[in-house]
Amino acid sequence: MKNIIIYYLIFLFVSFLGAQYSYTPLEVGTAGAYLGGRLGTHAIHSNPALLGVESEKVTEMTPVDTFDISYSIKIASSNDQDELIEIMERLIRDGLDREYIIEEGDSLFSLITIGFNDSFSAYNFSSMLPSSLSEQRIETDTTFKTIYRPNVGYAIQVLATPSKDSLNTFKKRTKKDFKELDTDVVFIDSLYKYQVGFMATEEEAIVFKNSPIIQTVASDAFVTSKTAMVSNAMVPRVSISFPFRFALNMGSNVLSAEWVNNIIGADMVSEPSKKDNILQGIPSSGILGFLGLNAGAFDMTIGNYGISLFNIESHTLLNIPKALTEVVLDGLRFNEPRDISNFDARGLVVNSTTISYGRKIDIKGIPYPTHVGVGLRLLFGTYYYVDSYEGQISTSVDSVNIYSNINMSYLNPDDVASGFGIDLGLQSNINEKFSVQLSFINLGATLKSEKTNVWRSIKNIHLSNEDISKYQDYNETQQDSAENTFSILDETKSVTGKSVPVPSRMNFSTNYIYSNNIHLKGAFQFLMQTKFLGNIDPRFSLGLEVFPGRSYPLLFGMSFGGMSGLTFGSGFGLKLKNFHLDLGFSQSGGIGNAATGFSVSTGMRLLFW
Repeated sequence: MKNIIIYYLIFLFVSFLGAQYSYTPLEVGTAGAYLGGRLGTHAIHSNPALLGVESEKVTEMTPVDTFDISYSIKIASSNDQDELIEIMERLIRDGLDREYIIEEGDSLFSLITIGFNDSFSAYNFSSMLPSSLSEQRIETDTTFKTIYRPNVGYAIQVLATPSKDSLNTFKKRTKKDFKELDTDVVFIDSLYKYQVGFMATEEEAIVFKNSPIIQTVASDAFVTSKTAMVSNAMVPRVSISFPFRFALNMGSNVLSAEWVNNIIGADMVSEPSKKDNILQGIPSSGILGFLGLNAGAFDMTIGNYGISLFNIESHTLLNIPKALTEVVLDGLRFNEPRDISNFDARGLVVNSTTISYGRKIDIKGIPYPTHVGVGLRLLFGTYYYVDSYEGQISTSVDSVNIYSNINMSYLNPDDVASGFGIDLGLQSNINEKFSVQLSFINLGATLKSEKTNVWRSIKNIHLSNEDISKYQDYNETQQDSAENTFSILDETKSVTGKSVPVPSRMNFSTNYIYSNNIHLKGAFQFLMQTKFLGNIDPRFSLGLEVFPGRSYPLLFGMSFGGMSGLTFGSGFGLKLKNFHLDLGFSQSGGIGNAATGFSVSTGMRLLFW
């Protein structure tokens, strides 16, 4: 019996295919919140509009800790609050209408007026107060705050010329002299101005201007100041998935390592309560499992264009009826039939070749920088699914009866279904810190085959105790002959015009740059065209990226809904110049051994700016 249970569980685990969409380690690491990833190839399968985003220079700001000084007047104090309210109302009636507050401290109430920007204003107001309020006192209030100021740098201007040829000649002549220095060319007032050596203070710039490096090249050089500019987005000009990327998602509505350990380690004969607890934990709909694989290679973006040649997705669902699990774990009782008609299995494997394009649009009615994108997907794949199934197992004192009636559709290995899908995207930068995006991926996608096999099989197995004893001694040929007697109908026919809708999805996500080291993510994903997979709840995700500009960014996230329910994710990246490696991992339904599902993903890219 124990071996049967182990084999049954292995069968369940290796059969679970199908999953919520996750294409990149960044999505897995943030539990779905980081849609679009770090642009480039990450944008192809989440929002083509992101291909239109370009790096723009913005003013580099430096935080400065400072404070504001304001003044207030403490007008009167009393242990009777009503007395102070009466004084305040009298002052307002006399035309001294200001902002008043009553504070309590040390069992004493104080009437205070606040909001004076300088001591002179506070003194003038106090002189207008009635002489009866002789205890008045002017107080100083300090408010600490952080402000951001443009970061000003200093450079040495070594050339100004209206001729671009003269500029290029000068740059070639001084290339060796300035090879270790930062250089820049600005075009102002019809002049090309060549600047070198950016420094934080004017004193440093003056010392550098008088150095032999500058004086031997341009004795008339002078110090100039400029506001430092930085890129507000690291958008690769060219990006390539190298050599591949993949995301693996596995889970169920019941099974976990803890659940399996309880079964394998349980003595269900001497401790029947364990068996009852296990069976009670299985929903009436049965055990539903899924494992999905998404893998890709040769994704590439160049400027506003993106192409993905190989993007393979696997979606398969398996539902084991609760009654069948009860038969395996609890056995059969005489004259108590078990209905196992809820059994279901279906699978879909599809490769999409995608061409995408994104660009910025300028429309007067839209006040924010906005990008749109479109993609065309060419789909090839295969599928199978159970159209219908009826099954029953029953026993009597001297016999076993098994009835099965299954209808299944599938393609031959050499037959391929095909179709098309459309991607649409929109992205907008509300300000320098906050952006939103909306996309529809794989709209209208359907796999249609010229020929689909429909297999129908009806079997009615009736074995007495004597038949079972004989069957155990049969050789393989005798067993096949006996099994043929069980079959009432076993036929396969080909039909034309069958098609399967490929799931599409609507994505809405936001990104907020809290600081240079912390970016906040949020996403909503809704799967559509899910007739093949069944209804799937929308997924809400919240994520966090820490140190996004450094060589070791960290990812965290959690999500609700979707196929996996409550999910927690984490991940990290490693940036080695043009080579980037990302890894993401998540668990759903619980943490550790209590988790009923997990996802793992990795991807490697080459990026050029």
